[in-house]
Amino acid sequence: MAKPAFTFIALALLACASFALFANIKEPVAKILYPTDSVALGNAGPGQTIYLIVERGTDGGDCPNDYCADGWDTVVATKLPPGWEVEPSPYYENPMKVRIKIAPDAFDGQYNLTMAAVDEGNYNGLGNMTFYSIVNVSRDVFEISVDPTRVETGVGQPAVYYIRIRNTGAASDPFEIKVRDGDLPAWRFKKTALVNYGSERIIPYEVTLNEENEKIFNIEVTSLSSPLIHKDMSVVINSRSSLVSDWKATTHGVLVFPMVEQIIYALVGLLSRLL
Repeated sequence: MAKPAFTFIALALLACASFALFANIKEPVAKILYPTDSVALGNAGPGQTIYLIVERGTDGGDCPNDYCADGWDTVVATKLPPGWEVEPSPYYENPMKVRIKIAPDAFDGQYNLTMAAVDEGNYNGLGNMTFYSIVNVSRDVFEISVDPTRVETGVGQPAVYYIRIRNTGAASDPFEIKVRDGDLPAWRFKKTALVNYGSERIIPYEVTLNEENEKIFNIEVTSLSSPLIHKDMSVVINSRSSLVSDWKATTHGVLVFPMVEQIIYALVGLLSRLL
């Protein structure tokens, strides 16, 4: 009798092993999580927002062939660090999107969030599945570079700097570009650009000096999620009155000259680049 009993237990274990509840994480990292597993979502700064994206499908329950294509109905947070906010995914959204907002005063370090994939009303016989999300809070979540770092231009003519912003964090974020306060008192122009996580953008930024002078100033890039996330670079503008500078100015912006003169100004701009 012992052998049949052992065979029955083995078959039962095999049947149980043929399926297992899981949560299929798609973004910001891709990973299959089983109950009580954890996933490291990456780096993000204070005040930034991470979107955790999860598919609804899972194994097990009362679904045909033990696979529930629409098994999970939402993902919620059951335990958060102080000051953090989580907006659960709307019911039956596919894929499910959970909004995780980091506390604006969060110190650098690792934080653990307890999450749950929920089968609403247990209609699929799945219950809830607990898992953990780990976020590393850091102010160092992007890189910048400027090209060129020195521009010569005419008085009152725009000097164009190309700002490269590389987002190394897990949160897509809008960044503001401006001259650091006090460096060029008469210049207040700002530009905003959204840079998705894991990507980079190059944004042209224009500065004008209405006097003959050479100025060293700082271009500052700041996350709109938090002033604690910022970087700056020192650059130079050399503003001079000269015929060549005026020619170079014809290559900036949109031409508004009469059509018959556009070819002439285009040739002048080309010539200025050779001088």
